[in-house]
Amino acid sequence: MPPALAGGFCFNLNWALAKLCSFWLKPFLYTFVYLQLKLEAIQKTAMKKQILTLLILLFVYVKAIACSCDIPKPILEFYASKHVFKGIITNKTISKDSATYTVKFKVLANYKKDKIPKEISFTFDYQKKGMWDSCYKEAYLNQEWLVFAHGKGRKLYFGIICSNSQVIRERGIDPRLQKVLDHGNEFKLDNYIYDLDYTVNNEFNSTKPITNLDTIFKDAKAIKSDKPFGLFALYINKKGELVSVFNFFDWHKSSEDFKIDPNFGLMTEFNVKSKRPITEFEIYATELLKKVKSWELKRSKVTQIAVDYMAYISVDFDEKTSKWTYELR
Repeated sequence: MPPALAGGFCFNLNWALAKLCSFWLKPFLYTFVYLQLKLEAIQKTAMKKQILTLLILLFVYVKAIACSCDIPKPILEFYASKHVFKGIITNKTISKDSATYTVKFKVLANYKKDKIPKEISFTFDYQKKGMWDSCYKEAYLNQEWLVFAHGKGRKLYFGIICSNSQVIRERGIDPRLQKVLDHGNEFKLDNYIYDLDYTVNNEFNSTKPITNLDTIFKDAKAIKSDKPFGLFALYINKKGELVSVFNFFDWHKSSEDFKIDPNFGLMTEFNVKSKRPITEFEIYATELLKKVKSWELKRSKVTQIAVDYMAYISVDFDEKTSKWTYELR
């Protein structure tokens, strides 16, 4: 199921809670899109704005009920990390001013093909007794951790929250995460198609069309339609070229048949099918969007490698003003 338009949060108490948050949010996010598209049946612009405002406020509220954390998809954090290892904390010291603390790990297992020291230390901000921060989480002596370490040279760090780094409990590492660790060195970033997903977004730059959208819609003809509103999915290749345009719900309904890598949870192929009648609005809006041929490249923030990706645009035609409007998602 493509997580299009998905934003989200997951407070990384552990792997299970992170996955639970992701699972819980998906129905809400698709409902958000569904309710938004139902506005096509509402003719009064003021009513549309009121409902959209309520939906946005609801979404913001859901984001705010915990620390706002976008945990990367495990394979992408594996790819971006300097070291990924399992280790146990053998020493912990607190600075004299109690501003920071340092933990030393003994490395028990190394998952990336690189040289790694037998012991690695990390320093974190320390929360003094009597203070409270809902986003604070501390590492303790004798804890066993799975660590995704970032940085260069000796300046290494890892995220205690908002990361796949985690304390390893009695049940061990989640089998799905273990698959990533076992096969992570085989991963090729540009073999996949990247959707708008909160587990992916922060690993790449944001993109927009190079082709002038304003000119395309300014010169568009007026049309008559009972449903002059739609959301569209656009497939853009690693060269920044538009390949295809789909109605979002055709894309969504076809998602069960998309090919997903069993180890990494990323899309490799898709085929969109539609058995429903296509409206005049959809036909013409698709023609307009096919003119948006040139897009910015989506690149990894770590390696600058360009990848194939999906983009989403909502399109609306106001019959009263005869104006076309659009919004990049």
